[in-house]
Amino acid sequence: MTSDEAADWLRQVDGTVFRARQTDDDERFVAMVRTPRVAGRNGKIILAFGESYEEAARAAEEQWQSIWRTISTTH
Repeated sequence: MTSDEAADWLRQVDGTVFRARQTDDDERFVAMVRTPRVAGRNGKIILAFGESYEEAARAAEEQWQSIWRTISTTH
């Protein structure tokens, strides 16, 4: 996933990525997205971690897609 693809996907799902600096030369990234609402119930929050913006976004998308597949088969 490129930076542009990550940014586009995060915009689509209204997600964001935070940078958590551990030390001056050690950074971690956390993507946060909400799953779709189901049957009037609020979505769940997905937190995904990575060593880069793109890696965190990709990990969040994988989880989101897995949940979406489960949701879409129940409808």
